[in-house]
Amino acid sequence: MLRRKVLDVKKWTAGAPLITRLSWILLFGITFLLSRDVCAQLRQIDSAKLPQDERIQTTYARLLPIEHFARTWSNSWAYDTPKQQVVSLLTSSLHDLRSAEATAPQNEELLLLIGLVAHLAYNVDVEEAYQPAVQSLEKAHKLAPRDYRAEWFLGIHRCQSDDTKGGMEQLLAIEAHTAWQQLPIDFWDDYVNCSTMSVMPAHTLRAVDHAVHLGGSPSSYSSVVEMAHKRYKSTDIETTYPADDAWQATLGEDDVQLTSQLCGMGFSARNDWHLKIGDVATGICASQIETGPYPAKSGKSSPTVLVLTRPAKPQETLDDFVQSFLKNYPSARPIKAPSCPSDKCLAFEIVTNTMYQSEGGGHFLVVGFADQPPDFPGLLFEKPDAPPKTESGDKIRYYHPNEKLHRLAGVLYTVVELDSNDSIFEKAKNDFAYLLTSIRLD
Repeated sequence: MLRRKVLDVKKWTAGAPLITRLSWILLFGITFLLSRDVCAQLRQIDSAKLPQDERIQTTYARLLPIEHFARTWSNSWAYDTPKQQVVSLLTSSLHDLRSAEATAPQNEELLLLIGLVAHLAYNVDVEEAYQPAVQSLEKAHKLAPRDYRAEWFLGIHRCQSDDTKGGMEQLLAIEAHTAWQQLPIDFWDDYVNCSTMSVMPAHTLRAVDHAVHLGGSPSSYSSVVEMAHKRYKSTDIETTYPADDAWQATLGEDDVQLTSQLCGMGFSARNDWHLKIGDVATGICASQIETGPYPAKSGKSSPTVLVLTRPAKPQETLDDFVQSFLKNYPSARPIKAPSCPSDKCLAFEIVTNTMYQSEGGGHFLVVGFADQPPDFPGLLFEKPDAPPKTESGDKIRYYHPNEKLHRLAGVLYTVVELDSNDSIFEKAKNDFAYLLTSIRLD
């Protein structure tokens, strides 16, 4: 029952390699994508909460007009104001603010301001300002862990240096505990920049959507949206996609996590299971997993789990799809699925003595479910990557990331099938439940 020809995967690709060092990057021929004057982190500082010292208040006011000069690092200076004048003002301001910290070490607003000024100074080549920015923002976060600003400023500071992965992870952490509607457009602009640098196009598109809903102008994001869409390869059911291109694997201590943006799903398998991952042909994603072996009546036996996903056919219901796998088994009885990755599952159990008779007969499980097309395909599986370091000390690298396979269009139906004999069924069904529970749908 449920036998299908599949191919062994001989190698895995974990994603497009990054071949650049950030200190700044020229990505796709463009530096920081939304470095508009309207992006103003300094205006997130509440001057009324700063120490009411005239020197601090004056320093803050003097910094506001020059912030846009240092929002990002650039290898060329495009402003009428001399760069050295901006450098001088930032370094003197940083010195004054750090001196003031001694009398107000618990003032979060002051620490945020120090962190931002150090960040801006770092962007105009004051290299020694990097650590003061990190230290001040980390102190601010400890003082007010529920205030997202310190994480935001620290995240973008890292994104603009050589820690894109760490910076993006910090921005993702903010998302995890703060409703997107509560975050300002400036946050989403910074998020768009960092997610683009991290090659996370689905996150970029979602961030743009959030920013527009908050009042941002759609036209101001047109280039970055176009760029995000270009990170995908269009897909169709007429093309065959090699397994190495369609699937990615991440090895853990006890399991391997497999994901396929093309197939819109991911699952985990224990490290001692044998996997055969098929090429995606005619829109069918097929993975066969052999578990065990387990002691049986006549030696040892290995159950097999099949995971098969394909686009729904016109007018085809989920019940039609699942029944197509049961047509040779009229005795199949509906059961409750041990786990359901979607909002609805159809599950069946089959007991038959026409197969594996020496082992007490065949004992099979079938679970089917649907995956609706997401608003931002690929979002679930995107992760920021750290660019590898390079030997050269140059500050610019040209980088063009590999395109990703787009999710197959429309509703995707999946069936997960357990092929077991009765003598090993108890152990086999535990493996089946483990895999079913691990399934994630994009």
